[in-house]
Amino acid sequence: MITWLNRIVDVIENTLVTGLILTATLVAVAQVIARYVFNNSLYWSEEVILYSFITMSFLTMGMGVRYASHISVEAVYAFVPPKAVRPLQIGSACLGLIFAGVVIWYGSKLVVNTSRMGQLSPALRIPVGYIYAVIPIAAGLMATRYLLVIQDLIFGRSYTPPEVDIKTS
Repeated sequence: MITWLNRIVDVIENTLVTGLILTATLVAVAQVIARYVFNNSLYWSEEVILYSFITMSFLTMGMGVRYASHISVEAVYAFVPPKAVRPLQIGSACLGLIFAGVVIWYGSKLVVNTSRMGQLSPALRIPVGYIYAVIPIAAGLMATRYLLVIQDLIFGRSYTPPEVDIKTS
C-alpha cells in the first residue's frame, strides 16, 4: 500500500472519531450536571450528541475497510479454486468502491440541495448542508481505502489488515 496516504487517512479518521467521542461524552456529562445540579437543561446538547454519533458512524466506514471488518462471505473462498480467490477479492473490493462512489454522488447531491434550501438545524441553527457534508467526505475516505486494497491485490500482495495494538498493563 501507499503507506503515506494510508497514514494520512488513519490520522484524519482517528483524530475526528476521537474528537467526536470526546465531544459527545463531555456534552452528555455537562447536560447531566446542568439538569440535576443547576436545574437547567442545555437545549442544544441532544443535537450535538446526535450529530456526533451520526458523524462517527459515517467516518468509521473507511476504518471498516482498513481493518477488513465489513460483512463479507468468507465461505465462498473455501469452495472455489485457489486461483479464483484473488479475482473474487478484487471484485469484492471493486463493488465496495462502486458503493462508495454512489454514496459520494448522492451524498453530494443531498448536500447541494439542502444548502440551496437554507435549512438550519433546530437548536444549533447551523446549516444542515454542513452536517450532511460528512456523507460524501466519509465515502471519499472509504473509496481511498478500497483503492489501496485493490492496489495491493492487483500487484499480487495479499491484503492483511493491520494488527490492533492493545496494550495491557
